[in-house]
Amino acid sequence: MAVDFRDPRLLRFIVGIVLLAALIFGYFHFFASGVQDEIIQRQQTLDAKELELRQLQSQTNDDLAVMGQRIEMYTQELEELDRFLPREYDQEEVFGILTEYASGSGLQIVSLVPLQPTVDVEYTVYDWQITLTGRFHRLGVFFDQLTQQPMMSSISNLQVHQLKAAEGKFDNIETSFTFSAYIQP
Repeated sequence: MAVDFRDPRLLRFIVGIVLLAALIFGYFHFFASGVQDEIIQRQQTLDAKELELRQLQSQTNDDLAVMGQRIEMYTQELEELDRFLPREYDQEEVFGILTEYASGSGLQIVSLVPLQPTVDVEYTVYDWQITLTGRFHRLGVFFDQLTQQPMMSSISNLQVHQLKAAEGKFDNIETSFTFSAYIQP
């Protein structure tokens, strides 16, 4: 069977195939360019969103750091303020604190006499008349330990007398004072 290229059916078939191929190519080329434009646009949007996300993350990290610093600052302020609030100690607990800190500081307790507690409107005041002996710098350690205790307290009638040590050192002292602890009733 010989193919006659002048046959109108064959020519229509070939022209139809070429037109169909051109239509498919044109459609996919148009569709692909639209998709390519959409991909480029979405990539730019994605890049902008990533940049915004990085900025927000860095801002969040900065905000968290600032908040952490503020929390630490407020915690320290609360601890400082908490030291001055009266606590619920009884007279025996304060007595234990005084003897523990005196012996821990290297001081010897000569006398520790509790005085009559007084009741104020807001708190009870426990007073002790204390006499200690030891080295002068140990007295500073003792007072420092008392200031670290979370209670309101005061020292009054402080008297320091220098004692001459047997080995010739002159920093031995005898001190007497009144220690007052302000306790919530």
